[in-house]
Amino acid sequence: MIYCALILGAVTTVYPFLMMVTTGFKSAYDENDNSLVPKYWSDKDDLFLKYVDDKYARNVSMAKSNRIGAKASSDVVAKYETFLMNLPPDRYMAGFFLAANQLSSRLTESYISWLKTKYPTVAELNKAYEEENLYWADIRPPIEQYMRKAWTEPNTRKFREWKEFKTTLPAEYRIPIRNTALWQEFQRAEAKAQFALVAPEVAGTAKTFEELTLPKDPKLLTKFNEKALPPRYAKQSVEEMWAAVAGPGVEMPIDAFERATLTKREADVKSEFASRNYRYALGFILTNGRALVNTAIYCLLAITVALIVNPLAAYALSRYPIRSSGRILLFLLATMAFPAEVAMIPSFLLLKSAGLLNTYWALVLPGAASGYTIYLLKGFFDSLPQELFEAGSLDGAKESTMMLRIALPMSKPVLGYIALITFMAAYGAFIYAFLVVQDQRMWTLTVWLYQLQLTAPKAVVMAGLTLAAVPTLLVFLFAQRVIVRGIVIPNER
Repeated sequence: MIYCALILGAVTTVYPFLMMVTTGFKSAYDENDNSLVPKYWSDKDDLFLKYVDDKYARNVSMAKSNRIGAKASSDVVAKYETFLMNLPPDRYMAGFFLAANQLSSRLTESYISWLKTKYPTVAELNKAYEEENLYWADIRPPIEQYMRKAWTEPNTRKFREWKEFKTTLPAEYRIPIRNTALWQEFQRAEAKAQFALVAPEVAGTAKTFEELTLPKDPKLLTKFNEKALPPRYAKQSVEEMWAAVAGPGVEMPIDAFERATLTKREADVKSEFASRNYRYALGFILTNGRALVNTAIYCLLAITVALIVNPLAAYALSRYPIRSSGRILLFLLATMAFPAEVAMIPSFLLLKSAGLLNTYWALVLPGAASGYTIYLLKGFFDSLPQELFEAGSLDGAKESTMMLRIALPMSKPVLGYIALITFMAAYGAFIYAFLVVQDQRMWTLTVWLYQLQLTAPKAVVMAGLTLAAVPTLLVFLFAQRVIVRGIVIPNER
C-alpha cells in the first residue's frame, strides 16, 4: 500500500509536467485540449483541420469559403498549382500569416529568413525601412488589404520588397482572392452577420454566408460593384483567370489542393507544428536582454556566497560554543517562521539606501545567510570526531587550516546538498528578482518568462516554461546521490 501511494504521488507530480510539455507542441487551435498526446500526431482529419486553421490564421469564414473543389482530379490539382504560381502578387493573399494574439507563424519565419539574406543586421533593416525593431523576432510582414476597395499599395521600400518576397512563396502559401469571397463578405456586412437578413434572391439555396455564390443577375451586383469590389478585380476576377486556364465550369480545387499538399508534406507539417512554440520560446530567451547570462551569474554568486557565509558561521558556533549558542540557533530558526515576502520591502529599502539596486549583489546578499543551513551545518560539524581537531592542534595547525582540511572535506555531502537547494532557489526566484532589479538589462530568466506570459498564448508559455525547467530537471537527475547523501548522512551521524 505504501508503494502504491508513492507511485500515485509520483504520477500526480509527473502528469502536470507532461501536460505542460505536450501543450507546447500545440497551438491556439488545440491548446485547450487536455489530452496528453496531441491528436494531430495520429489523427489525419484533425491534422488537416489544424493545418487549415493555421493557413487561414484562425479566420473561420475564409477557411469555410475555400472548401471548394474537394473532388477534383489530380490533373486539375496539378494545373491549379501551376496557376497559383503564375498569379500576380495582388491576386492572392499570403497564407500562414499571424493570427490575432499569436507571436509566430510560418509566413513570419519565412519572411524574416528572407530578410536576413538582404540585411545582415537588424540595424541595417531599420535604416532601410525606417523602423525601430530591437530583434529579428519583432519584425512583422506589412498589412495587405487588397480586398478593400479604397486601399492602395503603400509606396514604400518595405512593401515593394514584400511583393518581391511574395513571388518566392510556394503555391501552398498562396490564397487566391476570389470575387465570390468578396461577395460573401459584402453580404455579411450588409446583413450585420445575420444570414436570415440576406435577401432570398441573393441567398438562393445557401444556408450560410460561405455558401453564397455570385448571382447571375447584374442588378444584384450593382451595389456590390459600387461599394465593395476593388477596380482591379472588376476588370478580371481570379475565377475568370482560372476559367481561361482550366476551361469553363471547372471549380477551383482549393480543398483538394490543400489536402494533396498536406499528404506530401505530412511529416514536415507535424514537425513544424511540434517545434514552432519551442523555437520561438528559445529565440525569445536567447535574444531578449541577457537572461541566460544574468541567471548563470546570479546562480554562481548565490552558490559561492552560500558556501562561504553559512559554513563560516556554523563552524564558529560549533568550535567556539558560548552560553548564548542555543539562543542564537533559536533566533536563526525563527527566521524560517516568516514568509520571504515579509522581508522584501525592508530588504528593498536597505538595498536602495546602499545603492545596490539593479546589481547582482541586490540579488545575492539578502539570501547569503540561511538560518536552516547554518543549523544543519552546525549539527554536522558537531558530529565530526573531535580527535581529528585535537590532532590538528597538536601538529600546530591553525583553525582556518583545520576548517579547510578537516571539516569541509568531510562535509562534502551536506555542502553539495546546500549548493543544490541554493541553485534551485536562485534559479526559480521571480518576485524578489523583479522587485530589486528593474533594469531590463539585469533581468533573469524567470522575469523574462513572466513578460512572455503577458503577451504570448498558452502554448508558447508552456513551451517557455518547459525549456526553463530543463536545467533544474537535469541537475536533479544527475545529482540524486548528492541530494540523498546530504539528507541521510547528517541524520546517521
